[in-house]
Amino acid sequence: MFEKILVPVDGSQQSMNAVDLASDLAQKFNSEIILLHVLLRGHMPAGLKQALAVEVGTPSGAPPTHLVNLPQEIMARVDDKRLTQLSIKELEFIGKHLLSKAIQACKDKGLGKISQRVEEGYAADVILDVAKQSKVDMIVIGSSGLGRLGEILLGSVSNKVLHLAKCPCTVVK
Repeated sequence: MFEKILVPVDGSQQSMNAVDLASDLAQKFNSEIILLHVLLRGHMPAGLKQALAVEVGTPSGAPPTHLVNLPQEIMARVDDKRLTQLSIKELEFIGKHLLSKAIQACKDKGLGKISQRVEEGYAADVILDVAKQSKVDMIVIGSSGLGRLGEILLGSVSNKVLHLAKCPCTVVK
């Protein structure tokens, strides 16, 4: 039924929840999972923004556990929140790091058909393009949790994907 499932990954808890649900579906339908991280030059990944937020950070003040394996020079920028100054190569490195966590979550559930992509551009547009190019049968995407004001001002990636995708979509909180 679902041969290919696309899962955008930004490192947020919502995107990891989407990975979990997609993994369960992939097990049931023997599907391939395509994990996608989208880079936007001059912006830090949404998952890192979320991880840096006080309510998501660790109580001891230490960096969140999914960031501790980043190189020291990147961690220094994480510590002082200068992530917008990262080069595209550094952003790509972070994207691959975030994807590695999603890949491990899929492997932990026994999945073998997993691919990954790191692309540059506006998230919703890239997700829709990759879905079309890869001929996916389903998109499982985490909600961004921007809040009402954020969605009014910025729009919602998941909302745009949900309305413009040509395949079924599931939005996960």
